[in-house]
Amino acid sequence: MSNEQITEQTASPVETTPTPTETPTQTTLTSSSAPSEVQTSKSWKEIISEEYRSNPNIEKFTEIDALAKSYINAVSMIGSDKIPVPTNSSTEEQWNEIYSKLGRPESPDKYQLDIKSEVTSINEDAIKSFADIAHKTGLNNKQAQAILEYYKNNVEAETQQSKINTETFQAQSEQLLRKEWGSNFDANIKKAGALAKANMNPELLDMSLQDGTRLGDHPEIIKGFANIANLLSEDKLISTESENVNTAQDYQAEISSIVNDRNGPYWNRSHPDHDRVVQQVLTLRSMMNG
Repeated sequence: MSNEQITEQTASPVETTPTPTETPTQTTLTSSSAPSEVQTSKSWKEIISEEYRSNPNIEKFTEIDALAKSYINAVSMIGSDKIPVPTNSSTEEQWNEIYSKLGRPESPDKYQLDIKSEVTSINEDAIKSFADIAHKTGLNNKQAQAILEYYKNNVEAETQQSKINTETFQAQSEQLLRKEWGSNFDANIKKAGALAKANMNPELLDMSLQDGTRLGDHPEIIKGFANIANLLSEDKLISTESENVNTAQDYQAEISSIVNDRNGPYWNRSHPDHDRVVQQVLTLRSMMNG
């Protein structure tokens, strides 16, 4: 053989031989990528040890981002003001510390409570007692104000309803008496009112009956005073055997006795009986003049 033929034969296998290394290379890449795919398909909880994985605080999380967020929030709470959860065994000092952190004022008189009402009057002593209880039970100002507002609204509602009931009953009483007295209604009302004011304590007339009506508004009470006044003015008041019938002269004598007493309550405005005696004189004059 010539040298050219030998060279051609020697080179020919190199050029025609397939690339056997390509197949092993692909096999190697495939085998090395399998563990990565298996690893990413696993749950993130399987990465941590079983001791922590089964902990209830870990089990409640379904995503690792939620766990991370919870941890960040927990870390941010470190060093901030915290309120211990009270128990049945907590001491009074511990409770007071909790109340203070929740905003309770230092003392009952430190509460700033709005108790204004255009419908009814609120007893200041009752508010002070309420503030004492509010402080003792650990209420902050907002809580105490809310309770007081609820109480005030109820009182206002009851007052308004009571006023409506009174006005309704007064209208019904007036209608009844007008029907019975006719043209004598105004005169009888005037006489009954004068007699009642002169001889009865106003607080008695303001008393409420069992049905909630005011005593002084009841038609039977008004009729009773009117009948007495008419009997007095007509000299028809029946006396006992030892008493004489009242006359206009008797009324005048009584009026003079009261008015001429310069040291008596009639002329002394500061006297507790001043208003009653003045009304008594007015009643006597009304009875005397008929």
